[in-house]
Amino acid sequence: MPRRLAFALALLGAVCAQKAHAATGETLARIEGGGANEDAAPEGIVTRASGHPDHPRTLEEIRRSGYIRILTRNNDTSFFIYRGHRMGFDYELGKRLAQRLGIRVDMVITTNWGDMVPQLLRGEGDVSAAEVTVTEARKQEVLFAAPWGHTREVVVYRASAPPIAAPGDLAGKEVHVRRSSAYFDTLTDLSRTLEARGLPAIRVHAVPEDWETDTILTAVSKGEILYTVADGLLARIHVASFAGLKMGPEISADRDLAWAVRPGDVKLKKEIDAVFRELRKKPDFNLLRHKYFEEDRSFQKTRRNELYASETGTLSPYDAMVRRYAQEHAFDWRLVAAQIYQESHFDPRRKSWAGASGLFQLMPATARGLGVDDPTDPEQSIRGGLEYMQKLQDHYVDVRDDIERYRFALAAYNTGSGHIDDARRLARGDKKDAKKWREVAPYVLRLSQRKYASRTRFGYCRGAEPVDYVRHIDERFAGYAQLVPR
Repeated sequence: MPRRLAFALALLGAVCAQKAHAATGETLARIEGGGANEDAAPEGIVTRASGHPDHPRTLEEIRRSGYIRILTRNNDTSFFIYRGHRMGFDYELGKRLAQRLGIRVDMVITTNWGDMVPQLLRGEGDVSAAEVTVTEARKQEVLFAAPWGHTREVVVYRASAPPIAAPGDLAGKEVHVRRSSAYFDTLTDLSRTLEARGLPAIRVHAVPEDWETDTILTAVSKGEILYTVADGLLARIHVASFAGLKMGPEISADRDLAWAVRPGDVKLKKEIDAVFRELRKKPDFNLLRHKYFEEDRSFQKTRRNELYASETGTLSPYDAMVRRYAQEHAFDWRLVAAQIYQESHFDPRRKSWAGASGLFQLMPATARGLGVDDPTDPEQSIRGGLEYMQKLQDHYVDVRDDIERYRFALAAYNTGSGHIDDARRLARGDKKDAKKWREVAPYVLRLSQRKYASRTRFGYCRGAEPVDYVRHIDERFAGYAQLVPR
């Protein structure tokens, strides 16, 4: 297997087996801004770390090579693909660092958290960038850049479980964390303290090393696990997004969060420090922090289900425009209206945490690729959104049934066709009909499980979001169809 096996060589749309897909894939990549970013360094490839030694590079060698390799994690804060776009706190900062150096950024995804430091030391990456806490043990292995933030470890538990109001309430409880995490050491120390007081020990259970903190928190929200520990930054955003989570007390003092380089790599550390120092002089850093650690992304919060249909058959103030542009593409306008409602509740000025805006919630690069100058203009948004839906439908030309094809296009609109193509490949591997959404949807859900995501080209995604997206639109469309006959 080649060392640098790319799991994401484009932002939206994988290389298709049929030649008919090739042109569409190129068009989608253009629309989704698959080339250089206008406000940061050119985007390089995304690879999975190989586990093989490489030559540790000096800053001079990095500059001459034309790229810097950022070791990070494929999770919902450091690096992920959302609606076909590369996103993440560490990814955006990595682009700023590359821009400062005048080169491109390559993201290298580690298989396990425990691999971050060894792979950095072996030279598989130049910088370790993730939500890593600074500990005395880690200081002995790597050189940390100046801290970019601080956090405290907190207890997170299933809402239906016996509550944890104080650290001592963990006595006798089974708590799941990664062994390589700082949480494991914190719990071990706390357990010794509780035992010294005559209380039962904490039963610290080690989860697989490839589990992200968000994976563990998702398991807690589903009741598969009752208790865990997480950094407060990560805990708050997940508790706000999942009804089944509760946040308990803090169990640690403030901990620094910082990027790391190899010991002695002082020149590169200074460049990283300079990037963070310059960002802090502007609103940029606080905006990034708010975007990824404080903004409510509403991954699984249910939306209101009221129907905007009156006795006159009006679904929204934009019915005439929706009808006209839907007819140009031979789409059922009521289905389009259901999609717009799901996206924006017919609010043309709505803006998401990721920067999408307008009735169709177009991402900035997508809007530019579609020739939409102002996404908040209802007509431009509807025209551009439906042009994009048409291109997504064309991507699934092998799906002959019109309704099924639109469902695949909807899922791709929500999360990017790369993830949906990954799910279809997994479905085919199990001899399922990859041309039927109901056969593929379970595999979209599996993309949030590391054992499946690690086998795919585009990696991890919150599969519940596109599956719920299609389901909600299907249900609303059924309601609209009854209220407003064709």
